[in-house]
Amino acid sequence: MDCLTQAIYYEARTESEDGQAAVAEVVLNRSRSGVYPADVCAVVYQRNSRTCQFTFTCDGSIGRGAVNATAWARAERIARSVYAGSSQALLPASSVNYHANYVRPSWGSRLARIRQIGAHIFYGAPLRSGTTPGASNAVVAPVRTLGLTFVRNAALDAAYASATAASVQVATSSPDAPRPN
Repeated sequence: MDCLTQAIYYEARTESEDGQAAVAEVVLNRSRSGVYPADVCAVVYQRNSRTCQFTFTCDGSIGRGAVNATAWARAERIARSVYAGSSQALLPASSVNYHANYVRPSWGSRLARIRQIGAHIFYGAPLRSGTTPGASNAVVAPVRTLGLTFVRNAALDAAYASATAASVQVATSSPDAPRPN
């Protein structure tokens, strides 16, 4: 769940809940597609010969600044919901690519555009029997060869501790919460 939460947080934390859920769906669609790694963390940290599939895994976003505990908790809740299949699907299973609306990737015109949610444009199957970007010549990031899939750091650990402490505090301070005898 950590890798899916990271993808949502670093790729879409300022998006609506639907926008964040759609990013999670792309990650899961890739893991179920048969042309990307089957493991969610391997999908998130996958690289090809030129670049990373998800920008945050290569650009230093992780650990660059303090993690917003509220945004992290929301990303984790959305990750759990999408992973469990308890949220309504926003994209077809063929949707394995997206990009921000302020970039123009070379592969954009080769895929069927599905929809835009917030600042992200989501794509489906290749047009004219083309290929899906990132599916060929893919290699798993070297970190996988060491058996590591999740980058832990003090900022993430502090955000998680803060978020879980806040949710426990809210639950125990609720007027409907059972009181100890």
